[in-house]
Amino acid sequence: WDDNGFGLWMFYLKDTRAWIGRGGLRRVMAGGNLEVEVAYALMPNYWKQGYATEIAKASIEIAFEVLRLDDIVCFTEVSNQASKHVMEKAGFQYEKDILHADLSHVLYRLKNYRKVEVVPYDQYWPYLYIQESKKISEVLGSYLKEIHHIGSTAIPNMPAKPVIDIMLECDNLDDIQIISNKLNTLNYYNIRRHVIPHRSFFTRRQDDNISYHLHIRERGDPQIKRHVNFRDYVIHHPEEAKFYADLKLKLAEQFPDDINNYVIGKNSLIQEIDAKAKLWPDRRKNFLPENTGPRANLWYQDKLIKAMEANLNVEMTHFAQYINHIELMRVPGYTLVNSGLMDDTFNYVLEADFSKNDSDQIIPTIIQHLSKSNVPFSWWVSPYDKPDDLGEKLQNFGLMNAENHIGMYCDLDSLNISSASINLDIQQVRDAKGLQDFASVLFNDKKSFSQCYKWIADVLADDDPMELYVGYIDDKPVTRGQLVYFAQVAGIYAVATAVDERRKGYGTEIENFLLKRAKEKGFHIAVLQASQDGLQLYKRQGFKECCVFKEFKNIN
Repeated sequence: WDDNGFGLWMFYLKDTRAWIGRGGLRRVMAGGNLEVEVAYALMPNYWKQGYATEIAKASIEIAFEVLRLDDIVCFTEVSNQASKHVMEKAGFQYEKDILHADLSHVLYRLKNYRKVEVVPYDQYWPYLYIQESKKISEVLGSYLKEIHHIGSTAIPNMPAKPVIDIMLECDNLDDIQIISNKLNTLNYYNIRRHVIPHRSFFTRRQDDNISYHLHIRERGDPQIKRHVNFRDYVIHHPEEAKFYADLKLKLAEQFPDDINNYVIGKNSLIQEIDAKAKLWPDRRKNFLPENTGPRANLWYQDKLIKAMEANLNVEMTHFAQYINHIELMRVPGYTLVNSGLMDDTFNYVLEADFSKNDSDQIIPTIIQHLSKSNVPFSWWVSPYDKPDDLGEKLQNFGLMNAENHIGMYCDLDSLNISSASINLDIQQVRDAKGLQDFASVLFNDKKSFSQCYKWIADVLADDDPMELYVGYIDDKPVTRGQLVYFAQVAGIYAVATAVDERRKGYGTEIENFLLKRAKEKGFHIAVLQASQDGLQLYKRQGFKECCVFKEFKNIN
């Protein structure tokens, strides 16, 4: 599991919890090659009841849909007719005879063609959604707050892959194991982490010729707004709907067996439509408020660190997903942001989640991709990133551990925040001028900061999951700070004071303002990543250390 990111599972019957055997995926030498094998072994009293085929199909699903492997194998002794029958029922095809453990075996292979199937709009799709949403609502009960039909099957006359995408808006994702168990009763696969972003989940089930994909998020998640706004905008703009439909059909014809290039080909247009939908005056406004989390005494270390990671992810990707000038890649295994600007503040990799065995292929591929743009970049390593030795691997490929940021948190309910008698005028940023003032307080590369915040001005809205503030003295911007509301915590970012205005109390004043604002919003926990220079200051304010975020850079 540690080396590959996959392995074997134990299998039990749902009703009696009786153990029936084991199965899953493993790397093995077969026929002289290193392969990923679908393996299974059942207790004899459970043979010939279809369980082996069920285990094989579940393993195939994980291999192709989650791990996105190109192919997998299965092999058995020549005389094992029952096992060969299981392979063939699961879709494997005979390839060759091999010698394994000094015994004659037959090797079967199954390729992941990733076929792109885009079919004409079916007026039956909304009915399928209604029927499925009723089942889900009945099973989840009070755990479900709202349910949305999203994706192309939710848009009339839009050609689409035969997949009903459903967004589940739940009250609290701390209940995800309960939610998962309840969805299992509807034959949904085991829930896994969603690509977008850290604190969200995904599962699917197949029903004849239609699939159901569930995107599970907590109320107030900005991705809920993004998907619903996209759907509604396209429905109300038929010319753009036609352009999107034509592009999908063209890409499906161009890449019939390559789902990755099909998706990449849509990215730019989706980003463009997302930006328009985000600012559309008729977009929905009455979404459920975000979950502001429990009091500090109910938090535990694991939950706290994962919330901090998720909050940081939103801070680093929220605006990027709407700006057409910025490349945003969210793929299983990592997230990449490339602005093309000459400042590593705006070019980075985060959320690594791949195996040790895959790291020697994935890491140089990412570095080479960013190096082609000739931009400085950083790779953020968070506490739960995988593999465990990622930092060492990055250094082996030439990146340097340039900075360490101390993950810190504080109990907002216990803070006694005082206001200094400073004539600091703190204003929320709401327009292009405010964003330029925010950028001007402190920067690495002035041109890059100015350009990036010009882009942000084009997509800034009053319902973003963050607030930016600038502190002025006599109309001069002297300090700044930012709040991000996500994952039941308030994240504090970009706190800075102009170099020529330091040691006047402005930084402390805006920090106190941000903490008060987070309390006003109902949050109980504030989090941040502190530099070594700011560590003692934050400790005096009541923050406590809990983890380290490491930043690796291509120094050369």
